Amino acid sequence: MTNLADIEIRPAAPDNEERAALLLHATARPVFEFVYGPDRSFMLAMLAAQWQAEDSLFSHRHAQGAYDPSGTLIGLELGFDATCDDAALAGSFAVSQAQASAAQRAHISQAVRQLIYFTPPTPDGNYCVHNLAVDPQAGVRGLGRRLLQGAFERQAAAGYSAVCLDVLDDNPAVGFYLHMGMELACEVRLPRLIEEHNMPAIYRMVKTLG
Repeated sequence: MTNLADIEIRPAAPDNEERAALLLHATARPVFEFVYGPDRSFMLAMLAAQWQAEDSLFSHRHAQGAYDPSGTLIGLELGFDATCDDAALAGSFAVSQAQASAAQRAHISQAVRQLIYFTPPTPDGNYCVHNLAVDPQAGVRGLGRRLLQGAFERQAAAGYSAVCLDVLDDNPAVGFYLHMGMELACEVRLPRLIEEHNMPAIYRMVKTLG
């Protein structure tokens, strides 16, 4: 078992892309499966390509990575503020254009249009944690806490007034976020997706900094 003290948390690199894809997928499985369809290998390939991209919604450039002594990625915290949204979306679109077939691109576009109201916008002065994940098989106790607390500390130092994140309402991590001092700000439900795809609702959680 690796000790927390042996884990290095640093700006993420574009390697470890397969592990990054698995970690990202774990943060919102129903959403990724809805967007990319039932082909798991395609979904993970898309996430891996976005991790390696210079910019995308899931680019390593927006992430802090947790690395074990061998240099293996075992956790990540990925986020940005509203000023990065357009470039990140454009980067993800570019990956889709390069990696997906015409039919796959059509499916992604249709799914994304249905999800347009799923997550609330990030207010000015807020940093949004889009993905927080730890490999449970790594067996490093306290790593999720360290990643999230690190985000709080870095963004307070950068002048942000709050950190927000979105989490599916059936995710056990909700209790962890409450324990870390975050509050439930709102709940978003998309009735059509709940009825037709059994999509969970999403919670917007917020921690005021300072």
